[in-house]
Amino acid sequence: MSEFEDSKRIALERQGWHCLRCGTNIHDPSRWPGRSGHHRQLRRAADPDVRHSPANIIELCGSGTTGCHGWVHQHVAEAERLGLIVPLGADPRDVPVFDWEGRWMRLNMDGTATRLTGLEIARLDIDGRRNDRY
Repeated sequence: MSEFEDSKRIALERQGWHCLRCGTNIHDPSRWPGRSGHHRQLRRAADPDVRHSPANIIELCGSGTTGCHGWVHQHVAEAERLGLIVPLGADPRDVPVFDWEGRWMRLNMDGTATRLTGLEIARLDIDGRRNDRY
């Protein structure tokens, strides 16, 4: 199994077999809308040590053009604000992501997720008015 496939499996387990954005149960891939692994930072742009890691991979419903995966690619600014897309030059290990249950978390290389504290959340540049990122 490839590193990407391993990270997709780890992401599914970490997310409890739910789409990270909407919470749809994606356990059964034969059901619509299906599921797909999403690189938060583009494969070609990501550091090779992080590219296919659990810190950079999330599972979303749909494909790159449908469901939440399609939404992410069609709404780049909003997806970046929510950590579903990691901008060039940033490290996916440092960019928190917002999940369907309203939690901000940092995705770790070992496949776990660490919830942000209230102070860390307060420092996030969610609305573009703060400069003290993370």
